[in-house]
Amino acid sequence: MKQKIFFLIGTLLFVAIIITVIKMVSNKSSKQGDLRVESNPTSSVFLDNKHIGRTPIGENSYKVDAGEYTLKIVPESGSTQFASWQGKITIGSNLLTYVKADMSESELSTAVDVLWLEKISGKKSEISVTTMPDSATVLLDDETKGMTPIIISDVTPGSHTITITSQGFLTRTMKVQLTPGYRLVAALKLALTSITPAKADVIASPSAVASPSGTIKPTPKLTPTGTTSVINEPAKPYALILDTPTGYLNVRTGPVKTATKSAEVKPGEKYAYEKTEEDSAGTVWYELKKDTTILGWVSGQYVKNVE
Repeated sequence: MKQKIFFLIGTLLFVAIIITVIKMVSNKSSKQGDLRVESNPTSSVFLDNKHIGRTPIGENSYKVDAGEYTLKIVPESGSTQFASWQGKITIGSNLLTYVKADMSESELSTAVDVLWLEKISGKKSEISVTTMPDSATVLLDDETKGMTPIIISDVTPGSHTITITSQGFLTRTMKVQLTPGYRLVAALKLALTSITPAKADVIASPSAVASPSGTIKPTPKLTPTGTTSVINEPAKPYALILDTPTGYLNVRTGPVKTATKSAEVKPGEKYAYEKTEEDSAGTVWYELKKDTTILGWVSGQYVKNVE
């Protein structure tokens, strides 16, 4: 009888130990997130000064305890000397933090995107964008939302396109999948535009899908901004076409965004204008003309008035 009692007690203790171990493992797992780091060129990655490998990191899964870390990306030596980058990142519990770095010879011309999610209340989504330097223009699905730093609230969950533009810096474009009840945080280091005559600039535009389950599917995409056309400079004042997210600017039949598209003009081109008008949103529109031909209207958001 005593043997049966001891056996029963031993069995219960064994089961209790197994349950405790499972809970400990489960709790540890729930306090971890995934880290994914990609770079061009291939680089060594350090997390709080600890070397964790070479890019790409986390293609399958790289678990990190939730918290704030210092991430350093050091390009591997080669024929070209690239500058390193170091910055703060946040790892969320059961979430994925995605880092995409386009390294360059100078830190000023290096571009880095850091994306992660934060839990919020409600069933809508939010987008938080910070840039270095700040005061960059943020467009959500081609609609201007304001200047960085900015939080865009009450965004419908689903697929969206975020575009960041700033005069003198390369445009950044991201395709994201917003999740109900989460804020997508994008911390971007912008790269200075390199000026190379008679050559097309290329924008590295990472496309990312983020969700609480930790699925960010980055698809790097190269988008040519196009070359600058050479035309005779018109008499002042004239309209200088600035860089745009698409590499061109739509010309429309009227001074509103909903007017029919009639043509395209490219960054760097210069046009005389017949007149200007302001729409209900406060945007100034320019009626362009070439010689004596009226081309149509363009948004002043991407126009510099040269006097």
